[in-house]
Amino acid sequence: MPGSSYRRRRARRPRNCPYYYSMPSTTKRLIVTIAVIGVMVFPFPKTLVPAQRVFVTTKDMHPISGALVRQIWRDYSLEFAGHEEDLPTDADGRVTFPARKIRAPLVWRLIGPLTSIAGQGVHASFGVHTDMFPLSNKDVRVMPEVGQRQPNEIWYSLEPES
Repeated sequence: MPGSSYRRRRARRPRNCPYYYSMPSTTKRLIVTIAVIGVMVFPFPKTLVPAQRVFVTTKDMHPISGALVRQIWRDYSLEFAGHEEDLPTDADGRVTFPARKIRAPLVWRLIGPLTSIAGQGVHASFGVHTDMFPLSNKDVRVMPEVGQRQPNEIWYSLEPES
């Protein structure tokens, strides 16, 4: 208010406060810059494909032992090459694929899609692509018991080669 003797007072810090003497602004900027760079280059984990369980049977639900199942996965935004793994089914006709994870820094998650566009143009792909399918295999055995599907299980029905 003009003409009044009101003076705004700064809050005083107690003398026993560890931050009583503030750091210079250049030191604060340096600490913030180092923290931001550290966060940008730290490789954070990302799950590409969750763990999946597969059940392979004949059309009349008899489990097929020894059938190969192939899983293919790739994150087009972060990787230059894809991955694949073939696993055989057990005696119950089941196989479990583990979760597929990747670690990538935030800076690469920002630059990766741009490199995909630069390298492939309008044909560029982004994000995670995955596929799974059984392979033909002559070394399979059809089990005599009838199998039962479990919840959250991927089911393939095959007719084994004779």
